[in-house]
Amino acid sequence: MKKDAISTGLFIAIGFLCVAIVIAILVPVVQDVINDTDDNRPDIPGVTLIQPLDSHQTAVARVLPHTSV
Repeated sequence: MKKDAISTGLFIAIGFLCVAIVIAILVPVVQDVINDTDDNRPDIPGVTLIQPLDSHQTAVARVLPHTSV
């Protein structure tokens, strides 16, 4: 009876160990597959805001600097 309990416990422990190893291998693989899939969403262009350096300078003056000829 005691021998059966020990063998059943070892069987369950080895089963849990095998399941843990499979999960440890499959989780990164599944994450890579999910990350590599194309979501088919359109790219939204980014908007950049240009802040004036002081209250008298405008964004246009900063983008287009004055050139002297």
